[in-house]
Amino acid sequence: MKPMAGESRIQFLPLQDRQIERTAAQLIPESLALKHQLIPVRRRGKVLELAMADPADMKAMEDISVLTGLEIEPYWADGEQIQIAIRQNLTVGKAENMEEEKEKRAVWQVEGGEYKPEESPTVRLIDSLFKQAILEGASDIHWEPRESCFQVRFRLDGFLAKKSELPPGLAKSIAARLKLMAGIDVSERRLPQDGRMVISGTGKTIDVRVSTFPTVFGEKIVTRILDSEFAERSLADLGMQEKIKTEIQKLLKKPHGLVLVSGPTGSGKTTTLYALCKELPSDIYNIVSIEDPIEYRLKGVNQAQVQVKAGLGFAQGLRSILRQDPDIIMVGEIRDHETAKIATAAALTGHLVISTIHTNSAAETLARLLDMNVEPYMLASAVSGILAQRLVRKLCVHCRKPDQDLVLSAYSDEQSRGKEIFYRAVGCERCNGTGYEGRTGIYEFLSYDSQIKELVLEKRSSLLIEEAAKQKGMKTLLEDGMTKAKLGLTSLEEVFRVS
Repeated sequence: MKPMAGESRIQFLPLQDRQIERTAAQLIPESLALKHQLIPVRRRGKVLELAMADPADMKAMEDISVLTGLEIEPYWADGEQIQIAIRQNLTVGKAENMEEEKEKRAVWQVEGGEYKPEESPTVRLIDSLFKQAILEGASDIHWEPRESCFQVRFRLDGFLAKKSELPPGLAKSIAARLKLMAGIDVSERRLPQDGRMVISGTGKTIDVRVSTFPTVFGEKIVTRILDSEFAERSLADLGMQEKIKTEIQKLLKKPHGLVLVSGPTGSGKTTTLYALCKELPSDIYNIVSIEDPIEYRLKGVNQAQVQVKAGLGFAQGLRSILRQDPDIIMVGEIRDHETAKIATAAALTGHLVISTIHTNSAAETLARLLDMNVEPYMLASAVSGILAQRLVRKLCVHCRKPDQDLVLSAYSDEQSRGKEIFYRAVGCERCNGTGYEGRTGIYEFLSYDSQIKELVLEKRSSLLIEEAAKQKGMKTLLEDGMTKAKLGLTSLEEVFRVS
C-alpha cells in the first residue's frame, strides 16, 4: 500500500509543478525506471533525489544506489505523473539522442585525468583496472565474487593472474557499473547477459565484450579486451613458416574451395581467419561473413552477427549469404551438420569459403566433417587445405637462459645430444617474473592432394591421413614447435604443453 504524505516523514513531490533535471533522470536506464515506477529528479553532490510511486520499496532504492554510487533521498509522487516524467525525460530523451542510444557504444574514458569530487570510488577503481589491463596486454579481465572477497584476475598470454583482492561489499556496485557501461539490464541479476562497450585508454580506443554469469556469491563478469591491432595482423605477423604461408596464399588465389583453420578454444583461430581476409582484395571481391561474435571490424568485409534468438544461426546466415552474390564467404565456425553441409556445397559451387572448426589436428578435421555426415565425395572435392594451430608463450629475451638438462632430455640418441641449444624461462621485471612475454603460433598445414582425397573417399582414419600427409612433407604441430624452441622463441615445456 502506498504511503500517504500525511502518514510518513517522506515528502510528497508534485511532479507536474517540478522541473526535472534530465541529466539526473538519465543516470538510470528507462527499463529500471519503468520496473520500479520511479525517476531521479535532482542530484545534489553525492545525494540523488528520487521520486517514487512506492517510497517504501527498499530494494528499488538499493538498486539505484548501487547503480549510481549515490545516496538516495526518496520522495513520494503520483504514479501517473511518474509515467509522464519517464516518457518526457527518458523515452523522448532517448529518441533525441538516437544515434548514441542505437549503438550503446559511448566511449568511456579510463585514461588518467582529474576525477570530480563526487565521482564514485567504484568508477575510479574500474577505470584504474582497465587501464592497467591495457598496459599489461591482458586479453580478459575476470571480476569474480567470492565468499570472503571480490577477486580480479587478468588473462595474460593465456594464463590467469590475480591482480586485486577487494572487499566483498564492492561486488554489487562493480557489477552495476560494468553493466551500465555495456548497456546491459542492471536490474537483472538472475540470468546471464552479454553486452559491449568502448573504452579509451593509453592513447587508443578499444572494444570490450562483456559477459555476466550469476553465481552463488553474486554476478561473475568477464570483460574481453578486443584490441584492434590484432585485426591488423598479417600472416607474416603470426609466426608462420614461409613455406606454410606461401601454400595458404596459393589457396586464397583460387576462385573456389574450402580452407579450414582448426584448433581448440583459445588457439588463435579467429586471429588467423582475419589475417586470411586481409590477404584478399576486398575492392574487387564481395566478401561476406557470418560470425559469433564479431571480434573485430574488418575493412571491406560485410560482417553479420549470429542472432540465435531472432532465428539467425550460422546455417541460416550462410543460406542468406549465398543469395548476396558473394565471391568469398567467411564462416566464424562450423559447429553442426547443417553448417558443414552448406559450407561444403558453397565451396563446390564456385565460392571460396574460409572457416574454423574445433579439432586437435589437421587430419582430425576431415574425420570430424565425416562424423557430421558430410558426404565423402563432397568433402573430397570441396576441401583445399587445412591449417591446425596452437599458441605458445614466447620466452622473454631479457632473462631466458640455456639449459643443458633440457637438451639431454629432448634427445634419446647420443649423436644428437648437445647439438641444439634450448632455453628455459627465468623471470625478470620486464616479464613480471613469468619468464615469458607475448605469444606466437605453431602450425601444421595439410595440403590436399589426390592421395588424401582417396583416403577421404574411403573414409580412412585420421591416423592414416596424417601418416600420408607426413610422408608428403607435412610438419606436425610438435615438429614446428620444436623448430621454434631450437630458435629460442619458446621453451620445450611450452611446446609439450600445447602439442
